[in-house]
Order: sequence, then C-alpha cells, then structure tokens
Amino acid sequence: MREKKKAFKFIDSQKSLDELVSKLEHEKTIGIDTEFVRTRTYFPKLCLIQIASANTMSCIDCLAGVDMSKLWSLIYSQDIEKVLHSGSQDLEIFYMINKTLPSNIFDTQIAASLLGYPTQIGIKNLLMEELSISISKSETRSDWSKRPLDKKQIIYAIDDIAYLLKLSASLKKKLKLKKRLHWNTEDCKGMLKLRTGLMDQDNVWKKIPGINKLKLNESYIAISLANWRETAAAKKNIPRKWLMEDSDLIQLSKININSLKTIDLNWLIGKNFNDQDINEIEKLIKNPEKNITANLSDRKKGRHYYEKNNKLMQKITKEITKQSSELGITQEVLATKKDVIGLVNKDESRLNSGWRKSILGLKLQQLIASSE
Repeated sequence: MREKKKAFKFIDSQKSLDELVSKLEHEKTIGIDTEFVRTRTYFPKLCLIQIASANTMSCIDCLAGVDMSKLWSLIYSQDIEKVLHSGSQDLEIFYMINKTLPSNIFDTQIAASLLGYPTQIGIKNLLMEELSISISKSETRSDWSKRPLDKKQIIYAIDDIAYLLKLSASLKKKLKLKKRLHWNTEDCKGMLKLRTGLMDQDNVWKKIPGINKLKLNESYIAISLANWRETAAAKKNIPRKWLMEDSDLIQLSKININSLKTIDLNWLIGKNFNDQDINEIEKLIKNPEKNITANLSDRKKGRHYYEKNNKLMQKITKEITKQSSELGITQEVLATKKDVIGLVNKDESRLNSGWRKSILGLKLQQLIASSE
C-alpha cells in the first residue's frame, strides 16, 4: 500500500510533465523506478518512469508522445540524489536513450548488502525486513506498453517508489552508525563505471555457457558468432536468442571445417535468418576474428592461477571468510572471484582501492607477496 499522505499524479501531457519538473527541480533527493517491456525485442521499450519526492508521487507515461528533455535534465542533475533499487536495468535504459549515465545515485540494494542483507534482495523483501511494509509484486510480468493501464498496474508501479525515500533514510542511518556510508558512496560510483548489457555489447559472449571449455580456434569462432549475433539482433530488434540459441552457437563453433567441403547451415533456416545471415555465418566459421587473444587469455589465466596456486587460494578464501563474518556481510560483497583474480594478476580489482583495500586488499597483497 502506498503512503496516503503523498499526492499521486499520472502524467501524460506536456503541461503536467513540465509542472512536475518545475516542482522537483529544487528537491535534494528523489526516488526513481522504470517499467519497460523487452520480451519480444532486443532494445527495451521504456513505458513508465515513476518518481517520488518527499510529498509527491508520479507515473510519467513515456508513450504519450511528450517532450521529455526537461525530465532527463532533472534526472541527470548532479545536485539531485537519485534513489534506485537494483538500478542496473534502469541505468541501462537511461544509457540507451541518452548515451551517458546520471551521477549522484543511491542504490538501496547496494546499501542493504553492506548491512548484511543478501546481495540480490528484492524491494518487496527489503521493505518487509527493514520497514515491515508489505507491497504486491503481482504485476511483475505485466505488459506495460498497453494503454490504458489498469488500476492494478498503476498501484504496482507506485508501490515500487512509494517507500524508496523512507527506505533509503533507514539504510543511511544504519550505514552511518556502522561508519559505512562512504562504502555505499564508493560502491554506487563503482556501479556507474560498470558496463553491462547494451553498454557493453562486445563482451556479451562472456556469459555464454560452455564458451570457456572450447579449444582456441573454437573460441575464436564462438566469440565471432556472438559478436555477429549481437549486431544482427540489434538491427532486427529481436532478442538475441531468437536469432541464435547459445547452444546452437556453441555447436557451430565446433564444426571442423577441414573435414567438410561445404558447411550445412540449412537447419538454421526459419530461425529469423535470411540468406545474407547464412552467408555471413559461414564466412565467420571459416575465417573468425582472431584479434581477441587478450580477452581469452585474461579469462583463462585466472582459472589457471587457482589451479596452480591452490594453497595460496585457500589462505585467501580463509581470510575473506574471516573478514566477511566479522563485518556481517556476505563474502560476495567483500570480494568476488573476479576481484581476487584481478588482485593476484595485478590487474583491475576492487581490492586495489577504497574500503576493500584497507579492510582486506592490503592483507591479501601480503599473502600473495609471501608466496612468490
């Protein structure tokens, strides 16, 4: 249930949107959420932006044909703190539309993780745990592009932001008591440096199951096909797996072209392919891109380091377990496998700077140095 004391408006005209922006431009903090559809497209279709201030809540209809430039200026203002929950997808959409990311972000999921909550805790569970407030999530898979929206959809959309500011205030208070507020500031800034999804299309291949088990030339083919799939899916604006399943991509990468006079790709016909697509796939299988050796070696050397330095890794894991237990946070929040691999290989790692360095990174550097 939303807070009754706050006024709610559904914004679907230029006048009402401009009035809202004028009211919000002097706020210090606003809560933001988005609703979009992406089940049948490569690019998400932004349908709603929900914004909460201290006294108002609004749903902005992004399909109403209004000029949103003033709203974007508000969202991108450095002087206004934007409170999000698990904001990576919201930020991805902002990046898609504006080709840059807003600053001054407070992510309540990140803040919660620094207080011992699970790293992926949802807004419903966090509100219940932190504020004893219950909200419905029945419209999670709703079609937000249909108009008019029904009452249940609007209530759901508003519930997502109704308590964001109250939640952030509660989390900030606890972070201050534990002297961890600067941890959250650092991690939220770090989130803005991450490039995922539409912000990092060249590295989508890294999430394909089984790609690390391929032989070198098979890896070349798989990565080339993955990059082609990403570009083609974007052009057709269809989900990448509608174009080619991960399993099909791995299967194609294992084709032994030396034992074949022709490559049979007829089984792909009917899967959103045309003749040009088939020709391009065949060319990539025969002559894959090979300027990706660094990516492959970076990805594999971490695994090899674990295998060759088992005793050191056991010591590192023990130290991470000890520190995370003392801090009352999950091991993943303190240091991921990627963080550790980056540290031991003297590459980029969150353990090389900030609060993680002072709490854990320096100790691990000593362990690594003593083993060399």
